[in-house]
Amino acid sequence: MNFIPKKSKNFLPLCVVSCLVLSGLNLLISLGVIGALGSLANKPAPRLVETTDGVTRNVVALDHAEPTPESIRQFVAATLYSLYDWRGILPPETAEDVGSPKPDLGVPISTGNGDRKITTATWRAGFRLNDAIRQDILTQIAILTPQDIFTDQPSTQTAMTSPIIGVPQKVEADLWKVDYTGLLMVFANGDNLGDQVVREHEVYVRVIDPLVPVNADMANPQISDIQRVVMEERSSGLVIESMPEKLRN
Repeated sequence: MNFIPKKSKNFLPLCVVSCLVLSGLNLLISLGVIGALGSLANKPAPRLVETTDGVTRNVVALDHAEPTPESIRQFVAATLYSLYDWRGILPPETAEDVGSPKPDLGVPISTGNGDRKITTATWRAGFRLNDAIRQDILTQIAILTPQDIFTDQPSTQTAMTSPIIGVPQKVEADLWKVDYTGLLMVFANGDNLGDQVVREHEVYVRVIDPLVPVNADMANPQISDIQRVVMEERSSGLVIESMPEKLRN
């Protein structure tokens, strides 16, 4: 008989030591992650990106509600050019259309004094206007638009000179004011001298959320032609809030 009691094994100290070691490792890993995140946060945004076609471009980080002054000026220039586009040809959709433009049959609208036509370019650009002013602006342009440009043998030709576009001035958080002066030359009935139509506006541009989702498929057959036009014209995230004419001295 063995009267000496067997000594039981105590694993508690080993567990305590193991927990302390694991806690220390976890602390070191956490400190490393925090340091890496802090370094990444203080690191300037990359200035070079490579596009899908392999071209490397310079980029800068921008606030989504802070378009660059140049992008605002380009938006105003393109919109006003299209609003007063009286050439009587359709906006090109393919490379062939650039060399062989198609005649524009016009878009009829009601002016309150009978129907008149505006160019397709004008109609499309109208969706870059705030909904509150779109109808009035297009009606005013329809009254000014020579209607014979939509015929087979137009007697009127027009040419828009390079506009003068001022530096955008910030009015409030998401609103800018841009001074615009454009000169439209109208040649009618064989008059080679032409008449000048001066357009001077204070254009107020507001930032909006684009209507096109990031993953939108514009070729989706469920999207109607008008919906597609509206989405394309609002894709820049900018809209003209108002464009009162400037008073000339």
